[in-house]
Amino acid sequence: MSTLRRPELEKDNPVAPQIYVGPRRKRALARKASAELMAPSDGMAVQLQRLVQAAEQFVHSMPPLEETDRERHALLEAISQAQGYLSIEDTPATPSRQASKQR
Repeated sequence: MSTLRRPELEKDNPVAPQIYVGPRRKRALARKASAELMAPSDGMAVQLQRLVQAAEQFVHSMPPLEETDRERHALLEAISQAQGYLSIEDTPATPSRQASKQR
């Protein structure tokens, strides 16, 4: 009597066939991965908001000298770009999306 060997059950076997993952499982894994990627963006927006506030306080505390005017102007430009990014992030969902989520 011979012993049947199943390569897929052997540990660390590079010849073993890959386990089949169907389309539903692939979509479920993709949704899970995208949800995990979206969660940190909220924390990122909060951190960016804190950075913008700290930069504004720093800019307003600096005396207006000609030597630091270039750096001050560059910092103000960066602040305005960050605020533009934050305003895009904070826009609420459209009413049609909110209504479909409530059903």
